[in-house]
Amino acid sequence: MSNIPLIIMAAGVSSRMKKSFSSHNMSKTQLDQSNNRVKGYIQVGEGMEPLIYYLINNAINAEIKNFYIIISNDSKNFQEYLKSIENKLGINIKFAFQDFYGQVKPSGTSDAIFQTMNQYKELMKTRFLVCNCDNLYSVNAMEILKRENNYNSMIAYDYDCLDFSKDRLSSFSILKIENNFLSEIIEKPDIEIIRTSNQKKYVSMNIFSFIGSKVYKYLKDCPINKVRGEKELPSALQNMILDDKESIITFPLCEHVPDMTYKDDIERINNFLN
Repeated sequence: MSNIPLIIMAAGVSSRMKKSFSSHNMSKTQLDQSNNRVKGYIQVGEGMEPLIYYLINNAINAEIKNFYIIISNDSKNFQEYLKSIENKLGINIKFAFQDFYGQVKPSGTSDAIFQTMNQYKELMKTRFLVCNCDNLYSVNAMEILKRENNYNSMIAYDYDCLDFSKDRLSSFSILKIENNFLSEIIEKPDIEIIRTSNQKKYVSMNIFSFIGSKVYKYLKDCPINKVRGEKELPSALQNMILDDKESIITFPLCEHVPDMTYKDDIERINNFLN
């Protein structure tokens, strides 16, 4: 179980972070970083380590030692930082570079994992975890996914436990679950539907466990989202579900996940870590 690697997606351009404003008195360092760095590389907490450091530490506590970190080609300083903590933490880090295909931003989360699997063929023959670099997932969440050996799996977060506003829910993917298996994934749902619904809501925070040989085809054939113009992971998973309704097992979890999307989130994560 300890040999299962973790893929961390960290090649985004952080457009929502850069466009947002803070209602708190941010330090000049954090303000500059929020406008210029990928979110996982922004320093937070009393130790002023990048967010990805705390994420990797949680993964280590879940007995994960091997990491594939997806970054962009123009991330030299981020690469140097990650290499500097590799020996310090006793882990193995491999870099996967997401080609933007000449565009100003990457082509989505599905494309990111697809490119990574093409760069590291061993991933097609093993099971691996995947998560974002800008959420601080718990040790518990990672351990739950590591214990599942038979299916692709994901954490289904109880929205009431996440401590986010209903408006924010519209930026997540809502999950429909039948007999513990994912039956539908609704990406960025209409906010009015969310506000008027009284049903318990489960959402994806983009942490999964995939069997490489089973997920690769769906990443490769993932359609382009008509609104965002990207190949998004929920689209690939929806196609997988259509072919096999028992292809992705879900694990409901009630806990807060610190999320770094906007500048105000930096202060919330500081408070959480401190």
